[in-house]
Amino acid sequence: MISKTLIVNGMTKTLLVNPEDSLADVLRGQLLLTSVKVGCGTGQCGACNVILDGKLVRTCTLKMKRVEDGAAVTTLEGIGTPEHMHPLQLSWMFHGGAQCGFCTPGFIVSAKCLLDNNPAPTRNDVRDWFQSHRNACRCTGYKPLVDAVMDAAAVMRGEKSVKDIEYKEPVDGRTWGSRRPRPNAVAKVTGTHDFGADTALKMPPNTLHLALAQAKVSHANIKGIDTSEAEAMPGVYRVLTHKDVKGKNRITGLITFPTNKGDGWDRPILNDTKIFQYGDALAIVCADSEAHARAAADKVKFDLELLPEYLNAPDAMAPDAIEIHPGTPNTYFEQKEVKGQETAPFFADANNVVAEGSYYTQRQPHLPIEPDVGYGYMN
Repeated sequence: MISKTLIVNGMTKTLLVNPEDSLADVLRGQLLLTSVKVGCGTGQCGACNVILDGKLVRTCTLKMKRVEDGAAVTTLEGIGTPEHMHPLQLSWMFHGGAQCGFCTPGFIVSAKCLLDNNPAPTRNDVRDWFQSHRNACRCTGYKPLVDAVMDAAAVMRGEKSVKDIEYKEPVDGRTWGSRRPRPNAVAKVTGTHDFGADTALKMPPNTLHLALAQAKVSHANIKGIDTSEAEAMPGVYRVLTHKDVKGKNRITGLITFPTNKGDGWDRPILNDTKIFQYGDALAIVCADSEAHARAAADKVKFDLELLPEYLNAPDAMAPDAIEIHPGTPNTYFEQKEVKGQETAPFFADANNVVAEGSYYTQRQPHLPIEPDVGYGYMN
């Protein structure tokens, strides 16, 4: 542990920190500045942005041993509060920039740093700034965010007033299609809205923190799971496997249509006989802290019989591909074709063109930034 003095939002803080912890860990875990979000954890999404000595930095990958003693840190809490919002926060709210809201603090901090350096940016300047500083948003399509920065910049230059950009009730009273701020917009633009990982920092004493031991291969038979080393790790309370699941270790509900060829019970809660895809959950470590739980999860050992890995739909549909879920064909769903009336009369004078192709795509529809978080309690 090392002693580190930081000037955080204008206040001097002397802290005892682990030099290997990230600045995000310290700001969130020790100072409870939860506007600093950790999304990707690899410096790619910008949700953890703060201004450090006048420069925009991503804190999730910045180790405390690299932070200078006496460094000045500005988080969203230091830019504006619910009672005294910055023009950027107001403009963000009025333009609908805070939708899910997880990326919002990182974007507003990023925009503040931009306007500190360039008070009169063009729209392209704003877009290029967000691009070069890796600010990612899954909701807005980015146009409302650029609009918000441009209006806030105009307010800060004195060319517009807050009244000029604030939400105005439509004459016809319609809300649908208007820019009426969301009920939780103030909390989201000021960083006071708690997401799952934020609430986890505020749990009562003796709360157990969980981490998954996940598959690192995409297809295998499970011959054995050894939790002994994980159970001996510091802070570990218990390691759960499929043997601890009471009742049927299966989830159903996704495959229930008549056109499906499976019975819908092919997904285990914790994998017991097979690994079906990379990341499958094989064990749950319960420990006194998230760090201890994650460290122990890495110590769970798996005895596996590796099987062919099908990393795309065409490979899994090949004639020689083995069934991923035994008893259920890999092509388990066939979409019905519904054809309308014959089209020939409508195109009698047109040139006949036939286009054929085979296409597939991933299932991931957009980039999720907020990490998955769940809670359980005994009632």
